[in-house]
Amino acid sequence: MLDSMISCPLPVEQLVFGLYHSYGGLLCSLPHTLGTTSSAPGTPLTTQLGMALYAIGMTFETLADVQKYAFKQTNPKQFCNVGVWALSQHPNYFGNLALWSGFLINAPSLLEASSSDTAGFLAQLWGARRLLLAFVSPMFLWTLFNAQANGSMANTLELANQKYGDDPNYQKYLSTV
Repeated sequence: MLDSMISCPLPVEQLVFGLYHSYGGLLCSLPHTLGTTSSAPGTPLTTQLGMALYAIGMTFETLADVQKYAFKQTNPKQFCNVGVWALSQHPNYFGNLALWSGFLINAPSLLEASSSDTAGFLAQLWGARRLLLAFVSPMFLWTLFNAQANGSMANTLELANQKYGDDPNYQKYLSTV
């Protein structure tokens, strides 16, 4: 569905595609956006943990891209199964989820207790509204990546099977990685 929207010259479909991606970008950036609206300094522990998770995610995602690019330069017709691609069929998904989860942990205003411990359940829930809203980001990403990985959202599985389905090494890769 999305592939046809990208190549379709109709302005309405291009607008829908653009709005869809803008909405996705907004959801992904919620931890960062909500965190930057606070003047709270945060704690060194959450800052360090968040930045470490962000760095791991960025490194993993970049490494996956570099390794796949290098592999495809010498093996353009083969599927990539080296480096981090030997560990995961979707290393970019892991990297992206780790990156945005790092923002979530690093956002001090989201992790602060906003209401007292003696407040009722609804008051505590209201006090945690920013944190709950920020959790939409990793939940959205997980849902998106899961739908892409199992083929229910895009035809990536179908395309990969058309390209590499006859290769016994690819079938082994699918069953073991």
